[in-house]
Amino acid sequence: MKFKPHVARRCILLVAVAVLISSGCSLLNPGPQPKTHFYMLSSLSSSGKAVQPLATFPQVAIGIGPIRLPEYLDRRNIIVRNSRNEFELAEDSQWAEPVGDTVARVLADNLSVLLGTYRITQFPWRSSMPVDYQLTIQVAQFDGILGEHAVLRAHWQVFTRDGKKLLDSGYSVFGEQAEGKSIDALVTAQSRAIESFSREVAVAIVRLAK
Repeated sequence: MKFKPHVARRCILLVAVAVLISSGCSLLNPGPQPKTHFYMLSSLSSSGKAVQPLATFPQVAIGIGPIRLPEYLDRRNIIVRNSRNEFELAEDSQWAEPVGDTVARVLADNLSVLLGTYRITQFPWRSSMPVDYQLTIQVAQFDGILGEHAVLRAHWQVFTRDGKKLLDSGYSVFGEQAEGKSIDALVTAQSRAIESFSREVAVAIVRLAK
């Protein structure tokens, strides 16, 4: 049988086209992808449980912020601590909003419930909205180990309305047990840590407001 170069070239071309089509299909349809789960911290008012306020100060206005978080938390993916010095990103688990925003929002909601006031505003606020107390926070740690615990460490200060006089300050450390090995259990524990922190700050403001 006589070899026909043009036939061979045609066969090679057909095989190449088939490979390209196959590759294109696999790129366009790479198969099922991991589903991303989104989380937010929960506040006292969203728990569905009756909460007894520490005091009722409807006329007291509180300004929250600035709240500063460490650089390692400035990302959407949830951070999981593996050891004292090792962290990992939960690739398929993200905050539904920037973690600084969710901390500020939940803290404001908790203080509103605990102090019986709706006059809570977040930094920066307008000069037309004067506050009685300004709460600033420097978070040192806010993470946890799956199946073990969540930890919140933070410095806080309460200033006069103009922010010039320090009235009270503290360093808070709260650890909350994670009731399960899931990200959801870890975020729930982090919410309880924020609740404990909110109560400590609320007690300080009650002392000042009396």
